Amino acid sequence: MSAFFSRQTIGLCFLLGFGALACGSEMPESGAEGTDEVTSSNAALHRASRRSVNDVLLVHGAWADGSCWSAVIQGLQHHGFSVRAVQLREQSVADDAAIVRHEIEAIGRPLVVAGHSYGGFVSSEATAGASNVVALVFVAAFAPDAGETLYELTSTYPTTPAIANLMVDDQLNTVIEPQAFVRYFAPDIPTHDARVLAAVQHPTAFGILSEAAGEPGWRTIPSYYQISLEDQVIDPRLQRMFADRMDAHTIELRASHVSLISRPKQVTGLIERAASAR
Repeated sequence: MSAFFSRQTIGLCFLLGFGALACGSEMPESGAEGTDEVTSSNAALHRASRRSVNDVLLVHGAWADGSCWSAVIQGLQHHGFSVRAVQLREQSVADDAAIVRHEIEAIGRPLVVAGHSYGGFVSSEATAGASNVVALVFVAAFAPDAGETLYELTSTYPTTPAIANLMVDDQLNTVIEPQAFVRYFAPDIPTHDARVLAAVQHPTAFGILSEAAGEPGWRTIPSYYQISLEDQVIDPRLQRMFADRMDAHTIELRASHVSLISRPKQVTGLIERAASAR
C-alpha cells in the first residue's frame, strides 16, 4: 500500500461503513437467543418448513470481505439456509450496489438481505424495487435516506475513536491505524484475532463519504436492526435513529462494531427471525 498521510490530516473522514474484517471460522452457538440448540438434521428441516424464505444474502462492510460473516454463515447453514456472501470492491456505493443487485437477481427466489455497517448502505441501495427481497437486516449498519451522505449523517455526532484514527493514502483509499483498530474497532474479540483483522484491511475509497443515497429499500421492505451499544465506530445513537426511522424490529447488544463476530448467535437469530416472518 502507498505511504499514508498523517491521521490528523483526515479527521473529516468519519465513517465509511467499516465492516468487520475477515474473521475466524469458529462455530457459533446455534439458533436465536433463548432457543434450543439444533441437535439433528430433522430439526433443521422442521425449522425450514416453518419459515417464509430459505435464501440469505450477506453484505460486508468497508475494509472487509465476505469472510467477516463466517460464524454467521455456519450458523445459518447449520439451520438449513442457502447462504451467499458478496465480495464488494469498496470504491463506490453505486458499484457495490450493482454487485449486490446482480446477486439478488441471480438468486431469483425470495430472500433476506443482511448488511453490516457500510454494507447496510449498499444493501438498502441495491434492494429498492427488488420484488424478491422479503426483509432487510441491518447489523450496526448505515441506513441513509434518499439524498443523505455518510459525512452528513456522522457529522452530527462527535467523531468516534476508531474514526479519529483513520489513515488515507495517496490513492485516496483509507484504513484504520492498526493499533487503534484493535483497541476501538474490535475490542470484544481476542486480541490476536483483532490484530489479524487489522492486518488484512481492504482499502476503501475516501469518496464513499460524499456519495448521496438513492431511494432506500428500507422504505418499502420490512426491516430488522441490531444496535451495538459499545460501538466505537458508528455512534449507537445514530444506529438507534436509523432503527427508529425505519420502524425496524430492533435488538440491542452490548457489543462492539464487530457484533457479527463477537455475538454471532444473536445476529444469526435476528436473520432467522426476518426469514420466518409471516
